[in-house]
Amino acid sequence: SAGYYVDTTAATSQTACPAGTYTSGTGSTSSSDCVTTPAGYYSTSNSSAPTPCPVGTYQPSTGQSSCIVASAGYYVPTTAATAQTACAAGTYQPSTGQTSCIDASAGYYVDTTAATSQTACATGTYQPSTGQTSCVDASAGYYVDTTAATNQTACAVGTYQPDEGQTSCEEADAGYYVDTTAATDQTACDPGTYQNQTGQASCIDAPAGTYVDTTAATSPTDCALGTYQPDEGQTSCDDANPGYYVP
Repeated sequence: SAGYYVDTTAATSQTACPAGTYTSGTGSTSSSDCVTTPAGYYSTSNSSAPTPCPVGTYQPSTGQSSCIVASAGYYVPTTAATAQTACAAGTYQPSTGQTSCIDASAGYYVDTTAATSQTACATGTYQPSTGQTSCVDASAGYYVDTTAATNQTACAVGTYQPDEGQTSCEEADAGYYVDTTAATDQTACDPGTYQNQTGQASCIDAPAGTYVDTTAATSPTDCALGTYQPDEGQTSCDDANPGYYVP
């Protein structure tokens, strides 16, 4: 029968081809008639034909009785494979015996081949796309304060961030303001205005009776004796007119 041979005269039984070999003919007369199973295939005892390794497995050697399961980090997408394929950068595979790899999720990356896991983007970075090999630094004017982030967050009004890859924004200093989101710097209060608090979106006009004659002021200055100022937001005081006084 196929898968067997008979190597003596007047034989009353036939001998099975051993595992790792096969024969498809009938009337085989010796073990040399058993054919070695090729790479990519396997044969059990008394096989009449080699069996291709199924997907997810491979066999690099000849004369084998089984196939090898693809390792984690690798895959085998075809039958009769003689080798496994490493997952490309940007993909990973945590399980054995697989036919494909998994794209890194948004918020994660894989920067090596044959990876068995993905890595979360660190704080200060993000990744909006799948299958990526790295993360993106937060832009100036933005921040990322969590791991595995899929987007960056704009700095709120009253705050700013001049640098990339940051985890928070900076409050505007006293004497300064930030009136937009995603700001990369703060703006000094103009003369005639001041700001005595941090993290503010605007400056305060100097009250009547006071003045501010510098930029980035944190407080107004009272008009001196002999001077006055009836209006807000001024940079100086007026001298008392002849016939008048300011006590």
